[in-house]
Amino acid sequence: MVAKKVLVLDGMAPSSLAITRSLGRKGLHIHVGEVCKPNIASYSKYVKKYVRYSSPMDNPEYFVKDLIEIVKQEKYDALIPATEETTLLISKNMQTFQNYTNVFLAEYDTLHQFADKGKTVKFANKLNIPTPKTYFQEDTDIETIKQNIEYPVLIRPRISSGSRGIKKVKNSSEFDAVYKEIKSEYGEPIIQEFIKKTGYSTACILLDDKQNEVASFTYERVKEYPLNGGPTVVGISTSDSFILRSSLKLLKKAKWKGVAEVEFILNENGKPLLLEVNPRFWTPVNLAIDSGVDFPHLLYQLIIGKRPSTVNSYQIGVKYRWVLPMELLWLLNSPDKVKGMKEFLDFSREKSSFGILSWDDPMPVLGSLAQSLDFILDSKKRKMVLGR
Repeated sequence: MVAKKVLVLDGMAPSSLAITRSLGRKGLHIHVGEVCKPNIASYSKYVKKYVRYSSPMDNPEYFVKDLIEIVKQEKYDALIPATEETTLLISKNMQTFQNYTNVFLAEYDTLHQFADKGKTVKFANKLNIPTPKTYFQEDTDIETIKQNIEYPVLIRPRISSGSRGIKKVKNSSEFDAVYKEIKSEYGEPIIQEFIKKTGYSTACILLDDKQNEVASFTYERVKEYPLNGGPTVVGISTSDSFILRSSLKLLKKAKWKGVAEVEFILNENGKPLLLEVNPRFWTPVNLAIDSGVDFPHLLYQLIIGKRPSTVNSYQIGVKYRWVLPMELLWLLNSPDKVKGMKEFLDFSREKSSFGILSWDDPMPVLGSLAQSLDFILDSKKRKMVLGR
């Protein structure tokens, strides 16, 4: 019997590596796509072929053309994007891609609504899901906002990933310069109250095409890099019924299907406030998989037309670590190096999950180091990382 072929996009993303390993271990024939090498996922032993395409960020039209030609030639049974840019472009051109392969994504308008943080906040407010207090230029003129808000505030791009472009403004004299800088690079931003956080709690959900829950999972974001907000470096699986209920309410009202990550910030009183929805796979996918919720394989079953069994339970307290290079970078920038070093060297937890490290599939560690070096030497890529 010939193995099913799957193309996993965005090979630089840790989530792409997690998807590759999950499906490769199930005996599927995996190809990984990316703009260039090195990329961590293509180093996995489960990858049979690497394919290259144009940048979805810099050349979206050429990306779509390249990818259509690739799927026509290779005749994949499933196509799985891992980042926001590729997910949006595939959804926007869904009918064309479905002529040559199988995908399982929400409608483009729904995806775009959640990609836009301003639209997400407004939608949540209509459903009485609590959010940080947010101001919009289309509702109130900027001068009025500037003079009446309580500082400090955050000025946030409506569409960006990895906390890129978010700036903290301490007073009204700083406001204009920061606002103009963000607007010139990202378009009209939103202004949001600054929350003195006590933590982050996140829900990860998979819904079928009738908005039925296939799987759900929550985790606490313990460490991020950069320290003031960014991808999860250390996380722990939890069971948070409030954010799960709120997340399901939000996604079902939007007629969602596929995978999504819903992020909440906890204020000083421990109250969860919705921050954003990531309409795609999330960085610590491996935490869910190692806790007992194999999102990539569940999604794959939906892609090929099977109805997977609903996952109703998973292990609580599993600790995720993205050791190289992110936890090391976190340690180097931590204000308490002694405490940070003790935590970094602590591998005593009975059940742990790692973003890159794997005894079964060790080569992506070299891929991670090569990819990190490439980012350091490439000025454009370096700017993308430092822009967080």
